[in-house]
Amino acid sequence: MNIASRADVTRNYTFRDEKAKLKVGGGYTFKKRDYEINGFSIFTGNTEVTDDPNTIFQSDNFFNRENTEGLYYAPQFIPNNANAFESQVQNIAAYVSNEFTPVDKLKAIVGVRMESYVQNYSGRNQSNQVFDNEEVLNDLDLFPTLNLIYAVKENHNLRASFTRTIARPSFKEASFATIIDPISGRTFIGGFFSDIDVETGEEIWDGNLTKTNINNFDLRYEMYQGGGQNISLSAFYKTFENPIEIVQYVQATNNFQPRNVGNGQVLGVELEFKKSLGSVDSKLNAFSVNGNITVTESSVKMNETERRSRINNARDGEEIGDSRDMAGQAPYIVNAGLSYNGRDNGLELGMFYNVQGRTLQYVGIADRPDVYSVPFQSLNFSANYTFGMDKKFRAGLKVNNILNSARESVFESFNAEDQIFSSIRPQTSIGMSLSYRL
Repeated sequence: MNIASRADVTRNYTFRDEKAKLKVGGGYTFKKRDYEINGFSIFTGNTEVTDDPNTIFQSDNFFNRENTEGLYYAPQFIPNNANAFESQVQNIAAYVSNEFTPVDKLKAIVGVRMESYVQNYSGRNQSNQVFDNEEVLNDLDLFPTLNLIYAVKENHNLRASFTRTIARPSFKEASFATIIDPISGRTFIGGFFSDIDVETGEEIWDGNLTKTNINNFDLRYEMYQGGGQNISLSAFYKTFENPIEIVQYVQATNNFQPRNVGNGQVLGVELEFKKSLGSVDSKLNAFSVNGNITVTESSVKMNETERRSRINNARDGEEIGDSRDMAGQAPYIVNAGLSYNGRDNGLELGMFYNVQGRTLQYVGIADRPDVYSVPFQSLNFSANYTFGMDKKFRAGLKVNNILNSARESVFESFNAEDQIFSSIRPQTSIGMSLSYRL
């Protein structure tokens, strides 16, 4: 259940004979989740298990007076269900923002946002400890923002900005739930569970999942041209306090848990462009290219328990530093596209390519190696043709994964050959559509 409300007031005025704008506002959001998983254990007894699972549940196999060694099931959620919880959030926010021109050619947008965020949790953990509307998150935060836009010359801008943002755990992450994916066999462990190194007995996660504070610094130079064309070059730097990452759960294999890890940072540059090929040759006016290239360097300074666990399980010759890659942060991302827009003939074509570099997916700890995603070469084609009286018919064609690439993740360990963690082969797909606009 979600309830949201907001109010905004804008006052236009002049400052140094230039247009200016003052905004104030606030909002209230209430969210509530009732969550439940009912799990059953199936005991096959003397039932013969074959390659056909449908034979297991034949009536003759079930437990009865004559077949006391037959199949039966046990509901794991009776009498207590640790995979059931009720959680709710109340978020009260207010902001003030001012847009004005302090000096010639420089526009400034200055503001601050206040948020009061309270989350309560009702449920029980695996030890049957009961939580009755217990407060698990209570934050009062201020989020300042500063944006400066300097008009270098006509259609050329230099932008500099600073913003403070936040990332909070989801309802599922801020829970005691254990959620099994029956396809992969992996289990998601709620962030309120603690974790202990089974070899040393040391607690490596205390179950105190909390928010992530983020500071964002951006510098951007942009050039605008006619027909929606643009070129921009950006540099950015981000700091993360207590980032939430998915870490492998030491006490049980193939289990994964969201945790706050050591502080992190990301430094990067980005080139973005959209350009018509008509500037090369007028015959190519209907063609355009667009792209986005991002290169980043990320790191997380490991907390003492993670670093010590890696040192205790290091391979011969392996040196453990103070930091590692940040989970979910690709070292590079490339998006590129070639488009054709025949405004007169109703034909639109596009070829699009995307790839991102090898990325830490699941953080390893203790004797569990890191899991990295392997670059997936995505090449897709789309075509649309509008025709008929008043152009009401539209035919479409899509071809996805032309290169027949596989989505793979691998275990990575020092001086060891990568081993497959998961491999999904979506193969090439073709889709066609026909629509009529009334």
